Amino acid sequence: MSATIVFGFFALANGERVKTFRAGSSTATYHCVYETTIQCTSGMLFPAVLRVYSPFNDVLLADNSVAFVSVKIAVPANVPHDAVLLEGIYVVPVPGDVNTEDYERHIPDFPHPMIVGLGSVTSQAKTLCDGTSKAFDVVSTDYVRDARMASTVCCVFDTARPRWSKTPVPNQNTVVFYVGRFADAMTLGGLQVELESIALNVGVVDAKSSAATPSSSSSKKCKFMAFVPKEGDHAATHPETGRAEQVASSSSNVSATNDHCELASSTTATHHSPRSVSRSMTPTDDSIVKGVVAVPAGRARGKGRRP
Repeated sequence: MSATIVFGFFALANGERVKTFRAGSSTATYHCVYETTIQCTSGMLFPAVLRVYSPFNDVLLADNSVAFVSVKIAVPANVPHDAVLLEGIYVVPVPGDVNTEDYERHIPDFPHPMIVGLGSVTSQAKTLCDGTSKAFDVVSTDYVRDARMASTVCCVFDTARPRWSKTPVPNQNTVVFYVGRFADAMTLGGLQVELESIALNVGVVDAKSSAATPSSSSSKKCKFMAFVPKEGDHAATHPETGRAEQVASSSSNVSATNDHCELASSTTATHHSPRSVSRSMTPTDDSIVKGVVAVPAGRARGKGRRP
């Protein structure tokens, strides 16, 4: 159980159309392949190659075109000497003429791509040379270039920042879900990811969270409505909250969202036949007592009284 998705704005160049054949198939598949870079927050640049599916008559993007892309990623072990492989999911070019000076002026200031990953922690957390940053390796696999490829990134968070001061480091061989930005290159090679969010022990059942939730019949407040009123329903005011409720014009469509309201006594409900109820369900009828609309037996709400 693992996956890694990268999204952000990338500058593309040296586009090339490539025709490939899958093993055991004579059907050709066309891709557009572009050279690009992954820009890190430290200023470091990692070379990358983006491949995206392309129809037969597709047109290559001009050099230095900027596109918002969503890709799967494969990080080679000896990065940055080898290019990072990007497998396109969506590639949306920024409109405009790349040769004009103001082409990038209308592009959002978002030069550092985001990475979202789900993977296994393969190392014990260690403290970096600054004395406050914690680092650990996370490995995940994705289907890139028609094969399952493993990637390892080094996730880092700074405990000197208030938001990370009480965050525990993950244990080795546990699964984590993380969100971050590409930050730098590691000393011994590899990509460093500056974390923005992390979820620990993904897939482990929490005893507290697995407790049974209250059933729909338990009492609850009516402050929020769970259903959109249907057309033709009549509005009535809740006797306790003073808010408008929607009561169906027929007995079969009466709303049951306010389960906490007390049911009218069966004695009161039995004095209203279905025919008399359907006639009385208008806001001007005497069956409305203190803002309560009479409803069929077993579905009545509010503290109604015999008219």
